[in-house]
Amino acid sequence: MVATHLEPCMSESATKAPPESDSLGGFEVETLAGTASVEITGTPTNTARVDIRMDGGRHWVFGVNDDTAALVMVLNQNGQRVDDELPNWIEPIIRRTGLEGVEK
Repeated sequence: MVATHLEPCMSESATKAPPESDSLGGFEVETLAGTASVEITGTPTNTARVDIRMDGGRHWVFGVNDDTAALVMVLNQNGQRVDDELPNWIEPIIRRTGLEGVEK
């Protein structure tokens, strides 16, 4: 017996890998606290994300809502989530990405 047609056993969505996050840009900036690296990532189906990392220190993660950044979480140097006030220098950095500012 020879098979002439094989039915797919998995749906197309189950066989496709999820899209990876694409870097939309980034830059480094000197702050009062040291050097911060800024990276903007996202995919066509996912809202952009802005990460601000201090060398050997804090990491701020922002989601983008319309034209403003909304703080999602702050991580310490060990990668543990912490509650932290935003330093004064964060909002000007967010504006350099083309966003209007930080959601209050």
